[in-house]
Amino acid sequence: MARADDIVIELTQETPYIDTIVEVVATSEYVIETFTGPRFTTSVDGSTVTTAGWLDSWVELRQGETILRADDDSNHVTGVNDYASKITGTIDAGTYTIRATSYLNRIGVGNPTGSYVLYSNLIPPPPPAIVIDPVVSPPVEPPPVVEPPAVEPVTPPPSPPEPPVVIPDPPPIPEPPTYEPPVVEPEPPVVEPEPPIEEPEPPVVEPEPPIPVEEPPVVVEEPPVEVEEPPVEAEEPPIVEEETPTPVEEPPLVADENSTEEEKEIIADALIEAADGQAVTAEAIAEAGLTYADLPPETPVQVRQDENGNKVVITAEIAAALVVLENPAELINAIFTDPGKALLALGSIGADMSPEERKESEKTIVAAVIVGGIATQSALTVAASAGTVAYRRKPQ
Repeated sequence: MARADDIVIELTQETPYIDTIVEVVATSEYVIETFTGPRFTTSVDGSTVTTAGWLDSWVELRQGETILRADDDSNHVTGVNDYASKITGTIDAGTYTIRATSYLNRIGVGNPTGSYVLYSNLIPPPPPAIVIDPVVSPPVEPPPVVEPPAVEPVTPPPSPPEPPVVIPDPPPIPEPPTYEPPVVEPEPPVVEPEPPIEEPEPPVVEPEPPIPVEEPPVVVEEPPVEVEEPPVEAEEPPIVEEETPTPVEEPPLVADENSTEEEKEIIADALIEAADGQAVTAEAIAEAGLTYADLPPETPVQVRQDENGNKVVITAEIAAALVVLENPAELINAIFTDPGKALLALGSIGADMSPEERKESEKTIVAAVIVGGIATQSALTVAASAGTVAYRRKPQ
């Protein structure tokens, strides 16, 4: 819902950024945020295209030429508010400037054209409109109608025929870039391990009976003479300290094909508790015998790491939807049995990319659009020149 103090930021090639000067009269907490909307939309034919006029916002809080705070994607929500910015904090009284621009302009790639909404509690709302009641004047009688004298009509001379107007053909409209779904590589065949070779058991050897041995004759010894010895004081037994029993770790819970939904829910709760507020890794989910669909939809899960080691964290619901794209047969089945899941999977393409990978992909798309625009403009110029040479009136 729009607010009265929202500002629509319209950026063009000639206007790469917009500055808003604000006055702070006392130490205040502030918030500066942008709203970009979703980056991708689904067309009638089911393809996913980039939203027209979409921009990756960048905001700065300045005092003079000093940049106090800056942000790129802190207000980002995938599919709702893609790559939006947000800055919060506390500032003292003084004069400040809020600069709204784009990420591509900030890194020096170019000046993209598009718009987004800027909001800050530092920007005062516009004053209400003042409505002035109109002054009612007394009716004025119209002057009497005076008929003009009769004038004979003058026939103008015939005008020469105008030359035919040549309307050039409209230039071809470049088609928007299409998004090709990722190529899903087939899974390698499962190699079943060969059964172990059973070695034959050795034959049982029965032991031979022992040979009887003759015992020697028993010699009766005389009893020894008892000698009285002084009494020996009994030693106190040593104090045995009881050892603390070693706690036995219980084996982790693992779900199998016979596990009920209640058992899977218990295992999922144990995984989330073990993560201690962090995202649950895909390895931990697989080791527990679960899938993304067995976790609560809003659970953050770490699905992968990019080549720079950056962790990619999305919700379990989006991760479960992206699994459908890995199998074309499963995607077709979801279109007919669960269209909502299929649309979520198609709308979430690229969600498992890190912000760095999105930046690199965005740079590639922008470069391709710039090169394509130059080529299209050159082709239109050549076509226009050819049309001018070809149309010449024949001599009479």
